[in-house]
Amino acid sequence: MNLRHWILIVPICLIACGEEAPDAGADVTAIQVFLDNATTINNAGDIMGWVDLFADDVVYMPDGQPPITTREALEGAAVSHFSRYQPNIRITADEIEIVGDWAFARTTVTGTLTPHRNRNPLTIDRKEIAIFRRQADGRWKLARLIGNSSR
Repeated sequence: MNLRHWILIVPICLIACGEEAPDAGADVTAIQVFLDNATTINNAGDIMGWVDLFADDVVYMPDGQPPITTREALEGAAVSHFSRYQPNIRITADEIEIVGDWAFARTTVTGTLTPHRNRNPLTIDRKEIAIFRRQADGRWKLARLIGNSSR
């Protein structure tokens, strides 16, 4: 049975059993708040805040680089990035879908990265797929992140 069948069967079973389905609207709102916080954290250059956006078993696939799969490597990527650039970005959700304790967001990231050395801003126009997993404490964190430039 494929995922599409499970997506159809689970809500029917919950209704038939008299149980209420989880409030997907609240989860969509939580993911939107997460993306707003991620925008703030990026623009502040908050290294540890950025690393904390990700689950412990992260797979982050930045453009033209090998996947990052450890928190130490995430921290190194954040130090490298934020030491070179001052971000002024906006992360906009184009689509958010919730499937139980998993969710995905298709996002657009726009704005600028201003190098600390020459101050000539670089234009950012990216598309990303962010896959989230609900943590044991109920918070959503990034489990997988892949993106590419729209330019």
